[in-house]
Amino acid sequence: MIPWLFVMVIFLSAAVRCAAAADAADVCVSAAVSLKEAMTDVAQRYEHDTAKHVRLNFGATGQLLAQIREGAPIDLFIAASDDQMEQAAKAELIDPATRVIVASNRLVLIVPTSAKDSPQGFNDLASPKLNRLAIGQPKIVPAGQYAMQVLKKLDLDSPLKDRVVFGSSVRQVLDYVERGEVDAGVVYATDAELAGERKVRVVAVAQEKWHDPIHYVAAIVRATKRDAAADQFLRYLREDAAQSLLAKRGFTPLAAPATRPAR
Repeated sequence: MIPWLFVMVIFLSAAVRCAAAADAADVCVSAAVSLKEAMTDVAQRYEHDTAKHVRLNFGATGQLLAQIREGAPIDLFIAASDDQMEQAAKAELIDPATRVIVASNRLVLIVPTSAKDSPQGFNDLASPKLNRLAIGQPKIVPAGQYAMQVLKKLDLDSPLKDRVVFGSSVRQVLDYVERGEVDAGVVYATDAELAGERKVRVVAVAQEKWHDPIHYVAAIVRATKRDAAADQFLRYLREDAAQSLLAKRGFTPLAAPATRPAR
C-alpha cells in the first residue's frame, strides 16, 4: 500500500505540472520515466507541427497510476507495462477503447564501466563475488517487474534474495550503477544508451522469452475534460514522425503504425 503522505506528494507534483494545461487544445501526459527524453522530443515536434501545447509528467508507472487514481488532472497515461494499464482499466480510470501500444523496449544487464571482474551475463549473478544487484521495485516499477521475472526464470531469485537493491524508478537503478554503488543493475536498453559507455557497460541482453513483452501502452484517462486534445496527441504518437523520434532514442517502434478508428 502506498502511504497517504506519499500519495499526496505525487498527486501535487502531477497537479503542478499539469496546471498550465488550461486550454482545451492543450494536453497533459503522464508517462513512464524511461520515456522522458523521447517523449520530450515528441512533444516538442508535436508543438511545432500543431501549435498545441503538451505538458509532461514523468515517474514510475505505479506512481503515475496512483496519481490518476487520486484525481490528478491527467489527460493521457502512458505506462511501461500492460499489467499496470490493465489495473487502470479494471479501476475504470481509462477509456479502454483508446488503449494502444506505442513502442517497445529491451531489458539489459549493466555494470559500471570502471568495474573490474564484473558479471558478464545473467548467469554470473549467482557468483558470490556479486554483492549488490539493483532492480526497480517490482510493485511500482515495470522494469523491476520484468527483471524479477528474469531472475525467477533463471532460478536466481533465491540465491540473490539478500543481495538485491530496489530502486524507486528505473532511473534510480541506472544512477546506482553509474555511481558504482552496486555491482550490476537491470534496466531498459534505452536507459543504458542514455547513460553512455563512459558510465555503464551493457554485458547482456535478456532473452524475450524470459519476461513478459515490454510494451509502452497509452490510453486516454476517463476523467479528462480534454479528450479531443488527448486523442489527437495519442494518434500523433503512432504516426511516422513520432515513431522515428522514439526509434532515435533506442525504442523499438511499431512495425506498422496503425490508425485507430475515430472515437
